[in-house]
Amino acid sequence: MKQTIAVRIVLALSLIVVSAGLIGIGWQFRNPRPETVDSDPVVAMVGNRSITLREVESTLALPLHLLDTQRHQLLQQAIQQLIDEKLLEAEASRKGVTLSQLLEEASQSESVARLANLPAPVKRLGTSSQSSSLEGQEQARIRQALIVSLRRKTDVRITLPKLEPPVLPVDMRGDRHLGPDHAPITIVEFSDFECPYCRQSAKTLQELRQLYGDRIRVVYRDYLGPSHVHALRAAEASRCAGAQGKFWEYHDLLFDHQSLGHGWDFALLATQLGLQQKEFQSCLQAGRFREQIAQDFQDGLKLGITSTPTFFINGRPLVGAHPVANFQALIDTLLAQQPLS
Repeated sequence: MKQTIAVRIVLALSLIVVSAGLIGIGWQFRNPRPETVDSDPVVAMVGNRSITLREVESTLALPLHLLDTQRHQLLQQAIQQLIDEKLLEAEASRKGVTLSQLLEEASQSESVARLANLPAPVKRLGTSSQSSSLEGQEQARIRQALIVSLRRKTDVRITLPKLEPPVLPVDMRGDRHLGPDHAPITIVEFSDFECPYCRQSAKTLQELRQLYGDRIRVVYRDYLGPSHVHALRAAEASRCAGAQGKFWEYHDLLFDHQSLGHGWDFALLATQLGLQQKEFQSCLQAGRFREQIAQDFQDGLKLGITSTPTFFINGRPLVGAHPVANFQALIDTLLAQQPLS
């Protein structure tokens, strides 16, 4: 009797297992692939026309990149702060002291004093109940010097992924350019002759052209600031000089004689370059290039530009007055990606 019951139990369990297997197989046939989230969802409808998220993001590529850049910088700062804290905590733990005791000990170290650029070790750091501002500065310098010392002895690696700039659809042809058409690198600059940062960047571009020669091509576009009352006239004057083949020379004179809020003597600058004054003045008074200047501005708006100077290096944005090294980092990366000829 017991054997019969046992056999029945085994058979019942077998049926359950087989049924579960069949149900599982049936479920797999019903759902051959898991549902995926739409990577480009519709976010608005205009009548029967849809607007997708990707379409919206494409119009905000530059502002979104600037936000991503700010986020990346904040992450880098937070990583450095956490590294500093971990180093101090580990050193205090190794010595079996508190953090304040560790800093007091460091304040009496000759090597830490040298790193902190102090004339001698600071004795009894933080023991005064009424620390002066100088003592506070000394404490900060001692702490930073100790961190430098610990970093030199510790393997610190940062693996935060590098932020890759987007490639935007920038018109890189331009009628005002320097460098050969076949150059592997094209820098499109949206600039304003009344912008002090643009003046600074003009010298940076000159240095880049000396460094890279025919490997880079620079294209100038107008993007006038709303508070720069003389910028429109300066842009027109530069184009009128360009009509006589002297755009870049006039460009350099405008920046060399930039005086915020005071404008320029456009006729005098034209005389310095030996331009035909009658032709120059006629061009300037007729507003011959105003439509082209407005078109540059509209193109900049579509790209999401909000300030000058804004550069696009083979379509990759770089906003603001940057040192040569920042341009080099991007240019060298792009040159390294060029196919070998």
